[in-house]
Amino acid sequence: MTAHTRRGGGRLWRLLAAAAAALTFVTLRVASAALDAGGDTAWDGSEPPPGVYFHWYEPSFYAGFAPRTQDPSRLHIELGRGNQVRVTVVLGDAELDAYLGDLQARRAVVQELVDSRIITLSTNRAWERFTSALDDAGVAAALAARAETKPEAWRARSLAVMTALNPGRVFRIAMPLAAVAARWRPLLARLDGSDPIERLDAANAALPGRIVLEELTPPLGAALDRCLDPARGPESAKPAYELCVKDFIETASARRYRVVDGAVVAHEFTAIYPAGTVEGSTTYRGEKLPDFGVTGVWPLIRRTNGRGILGMVDYLSPNPGYGFIPMLPYQYAGGITYNAFHNAGVRCQLNGTPFLPSAWRQVAGERSGKPYENLWIVGRGPTSHGCTRLPSGHMSELRQIVPSESDALLQVKTYRDLPGCYDVFDIDGDGAPEVMGVQYYLAYRSNEHTPVKAWVSNRREPFYRWLYGNNVVLGPVGAARLQEVPVCRFAGKKAAERAVLRDLPLYEAKYQPEQIQFFRSKAAPDSAAGVELNRELRKVGAGHVLERSRLLLR
Repeated sequence: MTAHTRRGGGRLWRLLAAAAAALTFVTLRVASAALDAGGDTAWDGSEPPPGVYFHWYEPSFYAGFAPRTQDPSRLHIELGRGNQVRVTVVLGDAELDAYLGDLQARRAVVQELVDSRIITLSTNRAWERFTSALDDAGVAAALAARAETKPEAWRARSLAVMTALNPGRVFRIAMPLAAVAARWRPLLARLDGSDPIERLDAANAALPGRIVLEELTPPLGAALDRCLDPARGPESAKPAYELCVKDFIETASARRYRVVDGAVVAHEFTAIYPAGTVEGSTTYRGEKLPDFGVTGVWPLIRRTNGRGILGMVDYLSPNPGYGFIPMLPYQYAGGITYNAFHNAGVRCQLNGTPFLPSAWRQVAGERSGKPYENLWIVGRGPTSHGCTRLPSGHMSELRQIVPSESDALLQVKTYRDLPGCYDVFDIDGDGAPEVMGVQYYLAYRSNEHTPVKAWVSNRREPFYRWLYGNNVVLGPVGAARLQEVPVCRFAGKKAAERAVLRDLPLYEAKYQPEQIQFFRSKAAPDSAAGVELNRELRKVGAGHVLERSRLLLR
């Protein structure tokens, strides 16, 4: 369970199944337009800002604890209404086997670079916090005893450390098969089998948000068909039906979800990041919402045009405004431009950004003791020419999570809902789906790369009124609800509205600190050597053969 208590899960899932089966669309009343601040744009400085303070643009590396998967099929990356990106990794044996060793390998490589004076740590002390956390978690001691540790015990140890280092982000999924089958059964019983879209919706409803098929291949279609007669059979057919459900889930998920001791089980890591989208709006049923630029299924692509080193997916721009943090492009936009996931893209000058509270302007540098000059914060709303902007530290974390090599990155799909569709997901597998969200309340407009205007106050209530309009029923964190919840399907490459659900809770993930460490190196950050060092440092771990020459190590 998450920190807050939720009720009525069975009822909500029945609503979800009924909506998916019947494809009925609830007529929405016209809500007060979102994106209307009502004149309330003053920012409160009583809490420290989320984001990253810095002096000036320098390269950095990830100093956090998220796991990496080298298997693109274990990733789900989705942008949904509310301007947040959910990244879910289904953790398998390979991810758990590698986790502790990856942490230690990153530590060893950075320490060697520091000892060799190839890099000098600067600006902040995220690295010291990283190494201290590894010591407290006993990572080195666990690795020293690995040879005497049985595989299952090793994976349990890895999972325990991952959970401790990533509070609120690691979930043990254990859904009773009988309950999963019972929720799916009425939908299958009504399916006539002829409409391909209804069949696709039915297949995905076996595990909503976890099985995300864009088409039904002949083998999966046949597996679905085998479940129809048992679903329509008498109570005596229940064992045969549940066995069919087990086979379908394991087949459709490529055994990422398995049935063990009567439950559908998996371990997942889920991160939720606030996102900036196109500086423009769209209208959905009378509501003014942030536009997403492009929607549907967009795999990552290689960067073959630009001013930097080309040919890879994890492109580093020589423009210091992008902070020497990798971009992950998904759409070619002409000339040398791409639409991509990238970092905040602009800096808020502490003495030149009008909407920043005065309390945020005088913060001493962790290493220099001198006041910082700049703050990286992403605007959660309309802010970009066409890209998807993530907080700078979260962009580094996303690069850590996805596969090391470009060939594997090309197989990573990103899912972009229609602007009116929410990302609905049962994040902890307790049977109660929720609308995904995050506790982040900053939104501003930029003029090119200069922040110029706050869209709304950074207090939770006015921010949510601006973001969700009258569709949100406010309460304490964990108790807010969305009254009408459109959801999308992904058929082929396109997103299309599938149904409108009612009265779902808003899941508000905690905003995670941005764990990056700035450094200076022997190579200029925008030089070929500097770019190669930066990219190679982000690949360290199992599944990648370290190229020491790129790290200037011999």
